[in-house]
Order: sequence, then structure tokens, then C-alpha cells
Amino acid sequence: MISYLVLLFRGILDFVRRRRLCRTAVFRPNHFLPIEIYTTCDYCDSIVVNMLSMCMLDALSLATLYANGNNTKNNEVTDALVLPLKSKLIDILDIGNNSDNVNQSEEYDAMVDINKVKDRLTSFAEDSVGQPGVLQHLLNPDVDHNIYAAMPKRKELIGTYFTEQERLNLARLLVKDVDRYTYKLHCSTDSCSCNDDNEENACVFRLVPCPYEGCEDRFSWKYREQHDIDCQYKPVPCPNDCGMDIPRRDVHIHVRDRCRLRSAECPLSSFGCTSVVQAQDVTSHLNENADKHFMLIANRMTEYQTVMKDQSNRIRMLEEKNDQLERELKQKTVQLQSKNDAKAAANDVKKLSKRLATLEGTCKTQFRKVEYDRRNHKK
Repeated sequence: MISYLVLLFRGILDFVRRRRLCRTAVFRPNHFLPIEIYTTCDYCDSIVVNMLSMCMLDALSLATLYANGNNTKNNEVTDALVLPLKSKLIDILDIGNNSDNVNQSEEYDAMVDINKVKDRLTSFAEDSVGQPGVLQHLLNPDVDHNIYAAMPKRKELIGTYFTEQERLNLARLLVKDVDRYTYKLHCSTDSCSCNDDNEENACVFRLVPCPYEGCEDRFSWKYREQHDIDCQYKPVPCPNDCGMDIPRRDVHIHVRDRCRLRSAECPLSSFGCTSVVQAQDVTSHLNENADKHFMLIANRMTEYQTVMKDQSNRIRMLEEKNDQLERELKQKTVQLQSKNDAKAAANDVKKLSKRLATLEGTCKTQFRKVEYDRRNHKK
């Protein structure tokens, strides 16, 4: 009754909006494959599954870049942009129709059809969106470079719409679809019941974690030896046979900076010692060659004293020259000031001369006028 009153108060649109917010998506494999196929063990070839999962993420990320370029604020994406493209992508997977092994031949190579799916994912962006449009108008005319630079951030954002678990589920269905008869890429046991402590009976496609500290990889049991060869966290012996085991990815750092058997210059090489010894023997080298090192240091100190004496003489000469230049500068300044004063005085004299000439002319004029008036008065 309360819900009905709330609905009347807020309106039907508010109810629809709240209903959509609470809706959850449920993964239903029976929408893609018959039950007898999708209920087989979920353990599939990890390399193929991971490859398909990454291809899906790359395809959707690239498609969103093609759709609106890099124009969205802070490189954000929207539901309206991503969800229709995601729906198209799942459609082009065409799960349930990817196996060409209609005759159930044991010679069938499932990877041929897997690669066909991969090719469709590779061309998905251009096929669904077309050639990049907005990207053409970015400041950098190199479109491929812009796409490459934008992809890491875009893949991170798209991962929230197309989660890893969802991609892995779809990838496993693809493997089961393609390899439904020969079971070369996945296990045929029903209901995921092929875990067994006995390795002879256990599923070769079961996921196992890497045993080495720091490595978070999980892979099919059949690839354990291959991973063991490639794992960057596996401890391996030092190439110099120093007796230490180092994670494979840190071997070069150990050999360069830490190995006690690495080659090391004498700490006094800057004083002239040219010896190169193993790092563990540096201390004994210094002790055994103390007299030699003392002479090298003494000779170098003598050289430094000579150089310092020469430098002191040069500094003294430069200081004297600087004092002389300062004195000359002061003299020139005084002379220049005297010249300026003389020039100013000459200008004043010229001005006074002009004023005197003007006054003299005025006086002559007045005298002529007075003389003229005097003559007229006598008449």
C-alpha cells in the first residue's frame, strides 16, 4: 500500500527510473550454446582464452575512439556510447556458429576457427563505426599515433563496462563452441569436476597459480613448464656463480650492482690506480696496496698544490688588472664629467651672448627713438 502511494506521489517515470537502476545483468550461457556443450568443464586453454579476452577489450576500446575520437571531457565514456557497441561486439562473436568441424574430424584444427573470430574482432571497430572521424582533426595529424596514445586510458575505462570476468566467460564459450567435438582446447568433463590430486587424472587445462613470489599469473596446467621458462619472478642462479638465486627480472641489476663477483675498479682509480678486481676483493686490494696507494695520493696532492699555486698567481694577477681597470674607469668618468661641465658652460655662454645681443638691439632702437623725438621737439 505504501509503495502504491509513493508511486502515485512520484509518478510512473520515477518508478521506471528506480527499476532500471536496480536491474542486474545475469550471464546466461544457454542463450549461446546448447546445455550439453556449455556445461562441460570450464577449464579451457588459458592462452587462447586470454588472447580472445584481450582482443574483445581492444576491439571495444578502439571502436569507442573511432566513434567520438578523443573529445569527451577527461577522456570519459558514456553508457549511450559503449553499450550499443558492446552489444554489436557480442553479436559478431556469433557464439554457437563458429565450428566448421561438422564431420567431427579428429584432424580438425580448432585454432583456424579461433583465428577467424580474432580477425572479426580486429576489424570490428572499422566495420561497426567506420574510419576515424574526429581524430582526423586533432592537433597531431598522425592519427595512428593519437590512437596508440589514447588506448591505455580508454581500455581502463572500457574495462568497467566490459569486465574481465565477462570477457573470460565469453571466451570460454567461444572455445567450447569451436572445439565442441575434438576437445583439444578444453576439457570434456561435465560440471567442472576434473580437479584431482592425482596429476594423471587431473584436467590439463585446469588453472594453476604461478608458484613464485610476486607473480600473479594463472595459466593452464599444461603450460606450467613453459611459464617456468619465461616467468620473470623465478629465482635463477647468478651468471657469475656467486651462489645467490635472483628473480629472473632482476638478474641484470644484481650482476651490475650487487654481485660480489662482479668486476669493480679500485676506489682510488681517480688517483691513478688502474687495478680492476672482484667486488669482494676490494677491501683486501686496498690493504695489500696501501703503500702504492699512499704514493699515488701523495703525487696527486703534489700536483694539486702546484696547480693551486698557479691558480693563486693567476688570481692575484687578475685582481691587479681589475684594480687598474677600475682606476682607469674612474679617471675616464672624471674626464667625461669635466667635458660635460665645459659643454654645459659653453651652452650657457652662448645663451647669454644671444640675450646680450637682443638687449643691445633693443637699446639701439630706443636710442634712435629718443633721438628722433628730441629733434622733432626742437623744431
